[in-house]
Amino acid sequence: MRHVVVSRMSVPRLDELTAELHRDPEWLAARMELFHRYFAASVGRLGVPTILLCSSASAGYVVDNTRGLNWLSVEVQDDWYGGWTGAPDQMVTRLDSDDSLREDWFKALDAAPPGFDAYCTKRFLRFDPKTRGLYERVRREPASLAAFSAGRSPFDHDHKTLEEHYRTFELPQSYLLQVVHSGNLSWRRPRWWHFRYRVPLERMKPFGLEV
Repeated sequence: MRHVVVSRMSVPRLDELTAELHRDPEWLAARMELFHRYFAASVGRLGVPTILLCSSASAGYVVDNTRGLNWLSVEVQDDWYGGWTGAPDQMVTRLDSDDSLREDWFKALDAAPPGFDAYCTKRFLRFDPKTRGLYERVRREPASLAAFSAGRSPFDHDHKTLEEHYRTFELPQSYLLQVVHSGNLSWRRPRWWHFRYRVPLERMKPFGLEV
């Protein structure tokens, strides 16, 4: 089975307050810095082709700032939902462009039971670069990392609702590492009661990140 990673880099968002960020040079520069530090450092070593989805207004900037990454290509997409689809024999992994992927994710997909539409996880790591804190978390609903069989579009539905739309199989380990940063409010720093979930920084190494 052939694997491919797809990520929304700078696609226009649905929220009116953030819909035009993909045109903002300052936002793009900050997003690109996160992409290189966490996404590219992690995914680029895995030997899997990767697609970055970008708006028609931002694709040129992204192309200029990813030159030399021969494992990556840029595709124009101006819609938040739907869009890119793979070949019938491909397993398509969706990963946010500011996150990192554990090196055995594709091995886990190959070993998972066949016959499911989507493969997801509810357990993940969250890293705070300012405090150097690494935490393990578990969601009730699927996390943003997921894989779709038969080349299905990875962005037809929000990740939280995957179980409502697909036959899903849950992979039980933490294959996703999210980064706390001011540009994404959903990743704000852990509250004090989350500190009991703190784990050693050495667990970042399988994600291709320096400790």
